[in-house]
Amino acid sequence: MKKKWIGCFFLIFLLGGAVSAFSSEASNKNIQYFQEKAAEKKLPEAYIAVKNKEYAKALEIYKHYAALGMPLAQYMVAYLYQNGFGITKNNDIAAAWYSKANAQAFPPGQFGLGMMYYHGVGVSQGLTEAIALFNQAALNHHRLAEYMLGYLYAHGYGVTQNLATALDWYTKAATQGVMQAQYNLGLLYYSGQAGNKDDAKAFNWFSLAAEQGSAKAKFMLGLMSSLGQGVALDKSRAFTQYKEAAEKDLAVAQYNLGISYYNGHGTPANLSLALPFLIKAANQGLPRAQYFLGYLTFNGIGVAKNLQQALEWYMKAAQQNFAEAQFAVGYLFHNGMGVTKDDREAFIWYLAAAKEGSANAQYMVGLFYQQGIGVPANVQLAAYWYGKAAEQGMDNAQMLLGVMYAQGQGIPKDSKLAYTWLNLASTSSNNEVRDAAAKLRDELAKSMSADEINAAKQQSQNYFNKYSSQK
Repeated sequence: MKKKWIGCFFLIFLLGGAVSAFSSEASNKNIQYFQEKAAEKKLPEAYIAVKNKEYAKALEIYKHYAALGMPLAQYMVAYLYQNGFGITKNNDIAAAWYSKANAQAFPPGQFGLGMMYYHGVGVSQGLTEAIALFNQAALNHHRLAEYMLGYLYAHGYGVTQNLATALDWYTKAATQGVMQAQYNLGLLYYSGQAGNKDDAKAFNWFSLAAEQGSAKAKFMLGLMSSLGQGVALDKSRAFTQYKEAAEKDLAVAQYNLGISYYNGHGTPANLSLALPFLIKAANQGLPRAQYFLGYLTFNGIGVAKNLQQALEWYMKAAQQNFAEAQFAVGYLFHNGMGVTKDDREAFIWYLAAAKEGSANAQYMVGLFYQQGIGVPANVQLAAYWYGKAAEQGMDNAQMLLGVMYAQGQGIPKDSKLAYTWLNLASTSSNNEVRDAAAKLRDELAKSMSADEINAAKQQSQNYFNKYSSQK
């Protein structure tokens, strides 16, 4: 009897242990079930609180469920700490909560932590870590992670630059409605940088971004409408789109709207309406607008003529390496207009504009070097800068360069090249330049063979084709 009793006790003990384990597992499932049911009611309440900017209320709810391990709540706690909504901003705490959400492979948590690595807040900056997290989130079609991968590949940040790959990621994000991805995708199709220029696709993506309120996209729609790119040319529609973008304080749209009023494109010409938008764009630091205000002020168009004020506007744009403004500043110093005449200062600004590619400035730098104005004379440098301007179709530079080749001034004497440049200058719309160049060319031809002349004419045509195609 005793052994039998012991056996029964052992059996009861085993059964009791099994029942206890089963009860604990069932209890946990029940707790989880009721937690999830409660969360189904409370988390939407927290979401509404965030929308209503009742951040303290939202944070209390999210913290409760974050502590229970719910990844959405963990993500939202991180988001609130990161932005200082309802709590003192704390990037370290935000990163910790993003990490908890990431540990559960929650895509928004992966993206949030990735952005912290990208910016180096709450964690050490690390593009490698950021890219890995963006890729994980993108595998689950997280649209902002897809956009960031597009951005990184477009600019070559942390990865080898690959515009085709950028286009693929932008397309994924844009298809999911990411406004900036739609705009950037439009730019890639518009510029053709990814090797597949398509104005119609560009216009379509800009349109979608514009529908979401993108001022830049509205501007691009205006630009394309004004040029008839991807859509029928329509100055009136361009004007409307510029206006909508300008109302969002986009400087380049304000400038184009001002120019539309100035030229009467898509709207009756009205200088008094043009000026406020040009001034707004200029005050935002847009160099083209600053230069144009300098031009209006210099010439007294729509405003009182004021050379000192013109110089101020020109200078603002010139200091941003805007070539036309640098040339204008050089011109004012060279001629002593609104400022004491100073050829050395004029040369500095002409040279700056020349380096930015201004043909007029390149010609003036060549002239200053040839004649020793504001700088020691240097015929070699004069020929160099005349060559730069001549290759852009600058007639005066072409004639002077032809003379230098004919006489061997600063460059080796070369009748063929002399004829080439004089021949080009002889097509000038400036009667004085045209006649002088033609006379010198014909005189030079007397000492050249027919083959040399034909070769020079062909070279003239080649140069002409090249600079004409670039205009």
